[in-house]
Amino acid sequence: MRDVRFEQDLTRFTVYEFGQKQGPRVAITAAIHGDEQTAIHAANLLIKALGDLTVNGYVKVIPVCNPPSFRNRTRFSPFDHIDMNRIFPGSPNGGPTHQLAHALWQGTRDVDYIVDLHCVGNGGATYTLALYKEFPELRELAEALALPIIIQSSGTRGQLFVESCHAGQKALIIELPAGQPGGTIDVAAAEECSRAVIRYLHHLGVLSASVPGHPVTFYDEITTLVAQEPGLFLPAVEPGIICERGTALGTWNDTPLLAPFTGVITTISPARYCFTRESLAGIAPFAEIQSS
Repeated sequence: MRDVRFEQDLTRFTVYEFGQKQGPRVAITAAIHGDEQTAIHAANLLIKALGDLTVNGYVKVIPVCNPPSFRNRTRFSPFDHIDMNRIFPGSPNGGPTHQLAHALWQGTRDVDYIVDLHCVGNGGATYTLALYKEFPELRELAEALALPIIIQSSGTRGQLFVESCHAGQKALIIELPAGQPGGTIDVAAAEECSRAVIRYLHHLGVLSASVPGHPVTFYDEITTLVAQEPGLFLPAVEPGIICERGTALGTWNDTPLLAPFTGVITTISPARYCFTRESLAGIAPFAEIQSS
């Protein structure tokens, strides 16, 4: 293992390297959003695991890609209030966050595969997010993680994994519970994520050891249900479960919030007073094509 510190003007992040740059080359990134700390914990668990394993290829792990936001426990940079995961590939001549994005972009150009770890917040489920329709080869890679839920991404440009796919790399996201608000950690989800990445590396031939996974189901893009006006939301379901069309997901101002279609619940708001346009629930419908 080599601990490499990459410095770019106002920015610095730490890269942990394993193996040699022969064979499959993989980057694991976390904390592009500084408050997404389940992802950081998962990356650090992976670093510990890789230190005890033989790596037949090359793996780099960057557990905190956005140190200023991490220290501020925020999604946006404290320097310029920019969401770094909307501006890749960044710019060496831009402001602090553009410089940091550019440094991370340059630091991940030497790999074939990227797994970017994120958090969906409290009330969220673990799922794999991939552009599997635009890039069919990602289907097999998403399945290799063996996490039960695989969701088609909306493909918003400026994200590290989206821009990397368009640049010819094979990149996807694992979304994990917790993170927001306040940088909370779901320990069990982080442990399962670390195991999922080990399964992925085994699939690529980077590791000989692996751990059991789960059957997977593919889903289309997430639909977010939002509050139409301020009011009290009380949830009635848990994230990660399958619901039928018409299922009451909870009540909003004493009115049932009904699932618009059959699918998987990706997020559900905790009980709280919600304001107009705040998210109440996320749900993704089944994809037409499933695993063979």
